[in-house]
Amino acid sequence: MVNVYPYLEMIRDKIIKLDLFKSVKVGLERGADKAVNCPFVRIISESEDYKGIVTSAVIQIVIVFDTKNDVELLYKEFYAALFEIKNKLFELPLKIELIDAYFDEDRLANLKAGVLRVRLADLVEYK
Repeated sequence: MVNVYPYLEMIRDKIIKLDLFKSVKVGLERGADKAVNCPFVRIISESEDYKGIVTSAVIQIVIVFDTKNDVELLYKEFYAALFEIKNKLFELPLKIELIDAYFDEDRLANLKAGVLRVRLADLVEYK
């Protein structure tokens, strides 16, 4: 069995190095929609799949911007950030599958969020 959390930390650390976001954390905390630290990223574990000692995990990378910007600028910022994050993910020593990305995520009031969903495949215990 594999502890997926260290992999989430690896992803967090790579995204922090982009220096595009005011905050990058694992997990979506209560009250995040009242945050003033925009733009920010939250890394959320969606599911895990077990095949013997090998695990795959689907994670969501939630990219959040303040809605005070106009819509075209929000889309431009989202797609620029998405591009940079995908490039950083492929630097990791992991098998990464891009599943999908979508904008107009409405889980946070007063903020505009987009999500990149990826599968971390063939994970083994990380030390």
